[in-house]
Parts: sequence; structure tokens; C-alpha cells
Amino acid sequence: MTDYVTQDRMRELIDSGEATPMLVGMEVGPTFYADSWWYIPAEAAEDADYRQADPEQAERFDKLRRRAEAADRVQAELDERR
Repeated sequence: MTDYVTQDRMRELIDSGEATPMLVGMEVGPTFYADSWWYIPAEAAEDADYRQADPEQAERFDKLRRRAEAADRVQAELDERR
């Protein structure tokens, strides 16, 4: 496996369900694919490729994903009460 994925290819992977973005609806952002987190560095050009996260970054992305999932659960519960 290469250490990068183009944005176009990542969109294809997301569309096919092979990759999962951290935040649904985000066109570019941390994305889980092939048992790894992929991201575009903040300082990179707008059309830069996704890079594979190192272990420290992956740990942070895992924590952020758990928080986002918890927030989604709370929002769903609030929506049900309406």
C-alpha cells in the first residue's frame, strides 16, 4: 500500500463504503480506510493527497471519532424527544 491516496480516489472509496470519514458530510477530513486513518495535513495545498496517520495521530483521531459518535448519539436522542 502506498503512503498517500488522492482526494479523488478517497471520494471513490467513501462513496463505495470502503472508507469512512470521521464526520459524515465532510468532503475532506480524517478518513478511516484499510485499517488506518488518512488525513490531509493542515498546511498542505487544497488539492493535496491524503497521508497515512502515524500512530500518535491515529490515537487522536480515534478519540475524536469516539467523541463525534457520542455527540451523534446525544443529538439522535434529543431529536427523538421532539
